[in-house]
Amino acid sequence: MKRTLPMKNERTGLGVNGFLEQTRTLRAEDVDLNGEWRFAEIFLAMQEAGGEHCDQFGLGIRDLRAQNLAWVVTRARVKMERLPKLLETVTVRTWPKPPKHAFFPRYYQFFVRGVPVGAASMLYAQLELTSRRMAAPWLGGNDELTCDLEPPLPLPGNLPALAAPAETVTREACYSDLDINGHVNNARYLDWFCDCFPTGQYQTNRLTDVTIHYDREIRAGETAELTLQKDGALTLLRGACAGANCFAMSGTWEKR
Repeated sequence: MKRTLPMKNERTGLGVNGFLEQTRTLRAEDVDLNGEWRFAEIFLAMQEAGGEHCDQFGLGIRDLRAQNLAWVVTRARVKMERLPKLLETVTVRTWPKPPKHAFFPRYYQFFVRGVPVGAASMLYAQLELTSRRMAAPWLGGNDELTCDLEPPLPLPGNLPALAAPAETVTREACYSDLDINGHVNNARYLDWFCDCFPTGQYQTNRLTDVTIHYDREIRAGETAELTLQKDGALTLLRGACAGANCFAMSGTWEKR
């Protein structure tokens, strides 16, 4: 049965068209050296908003763990028209669209004082925690979840192929990278990407558009070989463990 999400109530923050909104004032820990919202923190904000929304339908972390399952991101795109700054209040709006095979689309918009400043699209799947493989979708009695709002961005597409020379470094997955699922959290890959550039990059440029594909989880103690390519305003980072591709992401920069 198709289920359109319910009307707003004060406890959940559910919106009139079936979306959920969370509002946050950016603190020092949320921003970078320019006082702008860090991309990793944007991803964490999306994770929190999406998780709260799932809770409303018995599809949150506790419900999935009872089924030995977890939500994982498979693809994501975030495009920011501007990056909110320290002490600005940001509203994160999120809503789902019907599942596509074993993948669950979810969309996001970001507002400051009611003005849209960015948007995101994500594809989620469910991970079986014992086998660490993708699971057949479990919807907890919800045959389908949807919302009246239209997507603000297309679902994440293919990454560009760059001919630029590659720089390679290694990075071990350590304590601060890991989440409750025992692997590198989806937001931490944004920190790995941003750490590939000197601080001067952020003083003269602004990261505006990121697309990431998650192909294989990276678990505690594994060492990833990171390969970075730069071609003008476009950069591409790939990560592999023991020869197996784990993730790839592109970032677009604009001059300040």
